[in-house]
Amino acid sequence: MHSRLRDTLDFVEKLQKHTKINSAWDAFLAYAGQFGFSQGGLADMPRPGERLQDTILCLSWPTGWSKRYFEQNYIASDPARLHLKRSVEPFSWREMTDCDAYTKKQKTIVYEASEFRMKSGIIFPMPGLNSGPAMVTVAGENTDPSDQDRINLHLAAIYTHVVIRKLSDARPKTPLPSISPRERECILWHAAGKSDWDMGVILSISEKTANTYLERAKRKFGVTDRKQLIVAAMRSGIIQ
Repeated sequence: MHSRLRDTLDFVEKLQKHTKINSAWDAFLAYAGQFGFSQGGLADMPRPGERLQDTILCLSWPTGWSKRYFEQNYIASDPARLHLKRSVEPFSWREMTDCDAYTKKQKTIVYEASEFRMKSGIIFPMPGLNSGPAMVTVAGENTDPSDQDRINLHLAAIYTHVVIRKLSDARPKTPLPSISPRERECILWHAAGKSDWDMGVILSISEKTANTYLERAKRKFGVTDRKQLIVAAMRSGIIQ
């Protein structure tokens, strides 16, 4: 036990020296591999209108599983995400699927992962930087990790999350688009559920003009629909 803990503390110490996200994540996976977990991910949970692909910081899944998971939008029903509302402590896939709160169809998502040598896993809940939770997860073929192994992995996951967040914040940021006060007002009212006609009445402009402001804002953010526009404006802090 003491040897494992010493290895974990050594890992945490060395992790602080990484200057690249990929190398820090690879180091974590190499560490987790000692416990029989060779796959994993680190991500914020997507908010309404966001895709998981856009909130992932690190992901090491088999290509076939990633393709199926994203194409089928499994994140919407995945117990791994839903269980974050039930636990702030780490939980295994087995503990998650033993919960009566999930349907057979939802649990099937977890069982399908075994087709890709991901027979079991552990979810480590983390605080997200936006409005929802985040997670670090590991998966592999170890179906019965000891309590001490879970503690060591939890400690390693916490520090990996901290280091990768720090390195992510240090990356060059994309300049925010220049949004006019009127464009911001239209985005805000649309986010509140108002139609172009409603916005026209509220802002004393025509329905067509309200649409023009939103279309212009979409082009500035480089998005293709209004739902994406709202998400982009929220993430950039232009609206709350």
